[in-house]
Amino acid sequence: MKNILIVFCLLSSGLVYTQTNFNAGIAIGGNDTNYGSSFFYNTRNVVLGSVYLFDEWSNSAEIHTLSSEKFLVRNINLNINRNAFEAKLTYSDSIFSFNFNNIKQVVINDKIYKNYFYNDDNRVYEIIYETEKFSIMKGFSVKLVSSSGNPMVNRYNDKYAKFSSYFIKLNNSIKPFKLRKKSVINLLSADKNSISRLEIYINTKRLSYKSEKDVIQILDYAFNF
Repeated sequence: MKNILIVFCLLSSGLVYTQTNFNAGIAIGGNDTNYGSSFFYNTRNVVLGSVYLFDEWSNSAEIHTLSSEKFLVRNINLNINRNAFEAKLTYSDSIFSFNFNNIKQVVINDKIYKNYFYNDDNRVYEIIYETEKFSIMKGFSVKLVSSSGNPMVNRYNDKYAKFSSYFIKLNNSIKPFKLRKKSVINLLSADKNSISRLEIYINTKRLSYKSEKDVIQILDYAFNF
């Protein structure tokens, strides 16, 4: 049975470890560990929005290591700017930032996140659909939109705008991917009869190639003919 390390990073409770050989530790004051480091954020001018993926920090994550261990972390969020998961430490104003040197994946709310480096782009992706051949993934970005004194614009403060887009990991490459019929069909090694049968299923269920949820259902059906 895999070792499980439970780490409680709650504002109201301390840091607790189960008995395990896991030796990461969480250091305060910028010291590095096997899984990341901690630091302090300086407060700046008021900016609307956030560089974090989730609106709230009340998230629990199950972190899977390359050595097949698991540990749980609470008060965690994804910093889109830094492409790093960060957790608020107990009784401290510091943030612990996880790196992916020894981490395989992070699971939050049943969604899997993985880190890939390709063409000088280091990014954390949400895994939408994964097979041995390919992975459909969602990447995130954030842009700081400056305030404007123009009353017609109605933007009196700087604001963070968050965006997401899809990617395909295939043949050791990562490329942009659009949710459309041609892109999805190209992932299938299916003959004309199978495609026709798939189209009947899609029409009967009123599914759309433009819907992330529907594409997952379409692929599940296609790979289980």
